[in-house]
Amino acid sequence: MALVVLSKKAHRRILMSMYTQILEAALREHRQPAIAPTVAEALGALLQCHTRLSSSGSLEREFDWSSTALAKQVACDIALIDLARSVGIACDAVDFDQPERRRNELIRKLVSSGIRLDEFDQQSADALRRG
Repeated sequence: MALVVLSKKAHRRILMSMYTQILEAALREHRQPAIAPTVAEALGALLQCHTRLSSSGSLEREFDWSSTALAKQVACDIALIDLARSVGIACDAVDFDQPERRRNELIRKLVSSGIRLDEFDQQSADALRRG
């Protein structure tokens, strides 16, 4: 059974997954600079997140390992949203009700927009898609 609640945007009648709620809250807290990041800056931030995410596969099973993994994934999704927005792709947390599907869709749209994601190694790309 999935855990869902009615969004604050109830007029849209959207059911939100727990992950979507977490991502939405993180986006609200995410401090945007006065000037939006350039595409290069947003891509750099995403690549840094992927490096941290792909290195988390070797995490020792600490008490809070799941919280750490979730925080890293949320950070990567925020970076992906920032990159998508920097090239004019409309994107919001509510679109992440199925995170893996949305990540793949955004990656396809970014590539179609001319963003070169070939700097991702396969492990990083797989880590992003898996979540």
